[in-house]
Amino acid sequence: MTTKEITLPNTHEAAMAPSECTFCKGDFIITSVIYRDDDLVVINDVRPAGRTHWLIMPLRHIRSVEVLTAADLPLYRKMLGVREQLLQTHYPDLTSANRAQRLRSGFHRGGRDIQLFKSWKISLPDVISVKHLHLHVIVDLLASVGYLKYPLWNEVVFIKSETVLKRLEDEEKRERNTTTREATVGSSNESHPEL
Repeated sequence: MTTKEITLPNTHEAAMAPSECTFCKGDFIITSVIYRDDDLVVINDVRPAGRTHWLIMPLRHIRSVEVLTAADLPLYRKMLGVREQLLQTHYPDLTSANRAQRLRSGFHRGGRDIQLFKSWKISLPDVISVKHLHLHVIVDLLASVGYLKYPLWNEVVFIKSETVLKRLEDEEKRERNTTTREATVGSSNESHPEL
């Protein structure tokens, strides 16, 4: 059985005013800010699931990973770039050889619908505690909590940051190809005037 994920507009992504959002209101301890620029802020998670547990989030309110589109790719790449800078600074011993064992990086999933068959779909619940996009970066996961709350084996609950990057890049590529095809069709119609 093959499954295909689809996101139906406004099914689960109810709008939340930034004034209601914990992160937009700045409801985090100011001493927990690790990094801040014009687009992003990085804070320590109040309930760390590892030796280090950062949350990298945009200052602009985005509800969840489910609503990211190719248009958000520059911001998302910046989030990953900040993650890499912080890891290089704080964990120079994190290498490609031990990265998979020591690093967990991704998002809890927002509610969405999954199409199982032509006419069957299931609605998956929202598993986000704070409805503002935040990338979890966890180094040296605590086994007691981490394997269940941040499972790399279950992307229904927690999706890896690299999987999200690939999805957004694929979407960007499809959009570029569609635009190129439309431009090509448009220019070929212009060069052959109707008689």
